[in-house]
Amino acid sequence: MLQQRKIIAFIVLNLGLGTTLALAEKNNPLCDYKPINIEQYGHAPFQNPPDIPSKNGALNTTLNVQFTDPKTTSIAGCPVKLRTYNGQLVGPTLRVKQGDVINLLLNNQLPKESPDEVQAQFDQEKSNAYLDTRPNPFNTTNMHYHGLHVSPTGNSDNVLLAIAPQNQFPYEVKLPSSHPIGSYWYHPHSHGSTSIQVGSGMAGAIVIEDNPDTTPKALLAANANEKILVLQTILYNQQGELNNITKLFPGPSKTTPKSCDKASSNQGTWPCSLRAITVNGQIAPVITMKRGEVQRWRLIDSAFRESIYFAVQDHDLHEIALDGNYLGHIDTWKAGVPIDLEPGYRSDILVKASMTPGDYEIMDRSTLATKSLRGADEPKHVLAILRVTNETDDMALPTDAEMATLAPFGNTDLSKTAIGVQQVTFNLTQDLPGKKNYFQVNSRAFSPTHIRQLALNATDMWALTTLGDPTGVPNPIPPLPHIFHIHVNPFQWSRTDPAGKPELVWKDSLLVQGPAITNVYTKYTDYIGKFVMHCHILDHEDLGMMEVEEVVDTAGGVVAPHAH
Repeated sequence: MLQQRKIIAFIVLNLGLGTTLALAEKNNPLCDYKPINIEQYGHAPFQNPPDIPSKNGALNTTLNVQFTDPKTTSIAGCPVKLRTYNGQLVGPTLRVKQGDVINLLLNNQLPKESPDEVQAQFDQEKSNAYLDTRPNPFNTTNMHYHGLHVSPTGNSDNVLLAIAPQNQFPYEVKLPSSHPIGSYWYHPHSHGSTSIQVGSGMAGAIVIEDNPDTTPKALLAANANEKILVLQTILYNQQGELNNITKLFPGPSKTTPKSCDKASSNQGTWPCSLRAITVNGQIAPVITMKRGEVQRWRLIDSAFRESIYFAVQDHDLHEIALDGNYLGHIDTWKAGVPIDLEPGYRSDILVKASMTPGDYEIMDRSTLATKSLRGADEPKHVLAILRVTNETDDMALPTDAEMATLAPFGNTDLSKTAIGVQQVTFNLTQDLPGKKNYFQVNSRAFSPTHIRQLALNATDMWALTTLGDPTGVPNPIPPLPHIFHIHVNPFQWSRTDPAGKPELVWKDSLLVQGPAITNVYTKYTDYIGKFVMHCHILDHEDLGMMEVEEVVDTAGGVVAPHAH
């Protein structure tokens, strides 16, 4: 009987219709695909993730990669068995200072997969995409320190490592003494399992803390009641698990009973699952503030595929940093104007509570199809509640003049010194039968042997665009949006500020809307070695939309744009 169950499950996986032993397991009614009762499962007091601070120049810790215990861990009443750090739905916050060392032992306690399970996982991926290299199984992992300007080699931020189940790996990540202060995050980055693991909640914040001697007093006061909001799209099936990468694909443009029924491959995808966006594993928690109080909120979009248009009802959002880098001033987005958060993005904001007590919605505002990663109109989602009490603590915001000294790169304008040009086209196209897609960068699927070389200390413009199907293909894929993310070095980009004027900002992740070309600028400083650039829609990365980059010290020599 057991052998029969294995055979049935293997066939189901090969068809991309279910998870391991899906036919043999019984659905849990508490995990049904139905709207979540926010009144029943939400509105608990907001909780920051647990802190792990550095001491005497070093942060020493162990992170266990393990399944949650469904007897003790649930989401909206559904007992879940999900891949996590330390068995929690959000990873702990790593708090460090400039010049510190992160000594992190990654202990992969996930079970070893059988050869049949590994093959079944591979079949899920290869049946949906043309792969140039065999991806890692779902229980293989590693660690990426997203946004940090640190070495990508050895046991530092090396995402080309693969840590198998029942193995450990000691990371040693040395922060430069001049590293930009701000909000970063960590998550797994093993090719083939990234989307499954991040989609299970494997993510946590990294905070490089402000220097109290150089930080404005008003900002230090706002930091005192700081909130870290790791925004998550944790996906789980009707058994409370996530083992099928195809369920991370986009759902239907319009969710109807027919488009989401059992006969549809859409059942269990994010829009059809009706799961809630969680904040640190919580559903619609309540943040309490006094009238006039100012708090710093660190926003991290850790979703595998979700545009979040972040807004707070009747409150201005005072943005002070993007992707970990201080703006050097305050951009005030007036009440009703959302901040765009795409997967991988961070935004640090100051929120000054209204002088009128009451409850205010913290929301992901409704999104038009033209701005959605899924290409579909998306409804509003309530992320949390801001509860303003009758107590008063009328705090000041820092001034632009006070914030100016915090800008990590001063008034640098890389467009004035860029010489080289790097081109990136994210290709999402289909073969003529329409059975498989090509997930590529510059018409090449990911392979560790395909490497773009870059010269140390060079300054380049990167021209970014997307490409869909050529003319004549039936039911063509249009040039869809993708998210450009590159490791090690941030880039400079021009956006429109709240007054409608252009401003230069520093980022490490950026939404690219094809077919128009978006230009960004970067300089490769301090570190040589191999790292990656990819689309931060995480199943796109797993299915091949990633490329290896290598910074080399040429000492005046010529670097070829591509080496094989």
